[in-house]
Formats: sequence, structure tokens, C-alpha cells
Amino acid sequence: MNKPLSAALSLVLATLLYSFFGVLTRLAGFDLPIYFSSLVRNAFGAMILLLPLLLFKTFKKIEKADYPWLILRSLGGTVGFLGSYYALYYLPIGTAYFIFYGGSTIAGFILGAIFFKEKIDLFEGFCLFLALLGLYFIYSVGDLSGSIFYVLLSLLGGFGAAFWNTFSKKTSDRYSAMQLSGLDFFFDAIVMLCLSLLVKETWQAPSLTMPWFASLLFLLMFIVTGQLMIYGFKHLDAQKGSLIMLMEVVFGVIVGAIFFKEVLNSGAIFGGIMILTAAALPSLKEIRTSKMSSKN
Repeated sequence: MNKPLSAALSLVLATLLYSFFGVLTRLAGFDLPIYFSSLVRNAFGAMILLLPLLLFKTFKKIEKADYPWLILRSLGGTVGFLGSYYALYYLPIGTAYFIFYGGSTIAGFILGAIFFKEKIDLFEGFCLFLALLGLYFIYSVGDLSGSIFYVLLSLLGGFGAAFWNTFSKKTSDRYSAMQLSGLDFFFDAIVMLCLSLLVKETWQAPSLTMPWFASLLFLLMFIVTGQLMIYGFKHLDAQKGSLIMLMEVVFGVIVGAIFFKEVLNSGAIFGGIMILTAAALPSLKEIRTSKMSSKN
């Protein structure tokens, strides 16, 4: 299997796992201090991924020039998590997804063009238009005048997610996915500690309760998807990867129908087909180009 195809499949699997984000958000809610529970989760994530590297002396020394990219990526991930968490809890799940992924896809294309010199040609522009149109068909944004704060959080979360997704490309050729994910957890833990102390949260010891169980599932999901995302964006353009990430919306619709009894109307089905097509077209074009090159 060639690397672009395996990278695309890794992102598809990541979006499938991410589609349970809304379910876990509803399970965890705000019964736990959000920054403290995130601090605990990220600290454990950092230990799980970094300790083996340190024990077996496979941790690679970080170059000074890479620190800004690592920190910016982690900050983007923190903003993406908090923005989507609040939005998915306080807004209708469909609306939150629409705003979040609309923002992350557009930001992903912009970041790809600025930082990685990726050109938006006519074909990729068509795929972007098709994907955003599919989003529109799946979710129609109603009257949000009373929820503008959470709308902005969702949009900001989408921008943050785009930074987290794409900036791994700046360092993934020098460090293992395990080390990058571990450092991501480490930096996020520091940010969450500062936020928790700033708002003076009351810390709670982990216990056998549903919110802590949901937090554990969040940790497992982030460990696995972190590896998949780094590998996927390492071998794909940021713009193509951003299109594939929209498949989480399709999976999210299915998960919503299963767990929240949300009805799949014709618009959702049609929009899902458009997103799947937009996500698949760049990879299909890549495969065709590779086959033609091998023949020549």
C-alpha cells in the first residue's frame, strides 16, 4: 500500500474515532472541573507515551528551532478541544459540527498555502466547495442570536484544530509520532494547569464515576488518534488532509442517529455523499497519477 493511500486511511480511522467526541462530551459534561480533568488526562497521556522513550533511550533531543512549532501545535490543540467541547455541550450537535469543521477546513487550506506553499488549484478548489456545500446540506444553522458566544468558540475551536492538524508536518520528519504526541500531552498539561489555577478550580481525586470514565475514554481516543493524525498529515498535503477530516461530520451524523435518535433526513444523506466524494477525490487523483507515473 502506498503512503498517500495509507495516510488517507489513517485519517479516515481518526475521524471515525473522533465522531464519538460529542457522545463523550455529553457523558462527562461539567460534573468535573474541565481544566483539572484535562490536566490529569494530559499528564497521564504524557507519561504513557514519553516514559517508554526515556527508559529505552529513544527520546530524541528537541532542536531549539522546533520548540515554537511544537508549542503552537499544542496550543492549537488546546483551543480546538475547549472550543469544540463547549460548543458540543451548549449548541445543537449538528450546528456545532457545521461551524467547527467549516472553520477548520478553510483554515487548513489557508495554513497549507502559507506555511507549506500548497497551491489551491481548480480541482482542489472544487473539492473544497463540494465539501462545504455538503456541510450546508447536512446542517442548517438556525437562529443563534442567543448563543453567539458558543458559536464563536466553535469557530475558534475549528481554527485551533487546523493548527493542531497541519503543524505536525513541521516536525514529523524528525521525531516519532509517539514522541510528538507525548510532547503534545505534556505542553497541554502545562496550559491546563495554568488555566485551572487561574480560575481557582476545586480539584477532585479520580474515582469510579461516569465523568471520570468518559475522561479515560477521551484519553484513549486522543492517544490513538494522535498517532493516526501525525502519520496522515505527514504523508498528505494539509489541504487534502483537511478535506478528509470532514468525514468526521458524516460519522458524527451516524453516531448521533444511534446514540441521540437524531433522524437522518434526505439533506443529511445527500450532504454526506458530497463530503465523502470531496474527501475521496484527491486521494483517487493521487493514486491515478502514481499509476500513470509508474507506467511511464
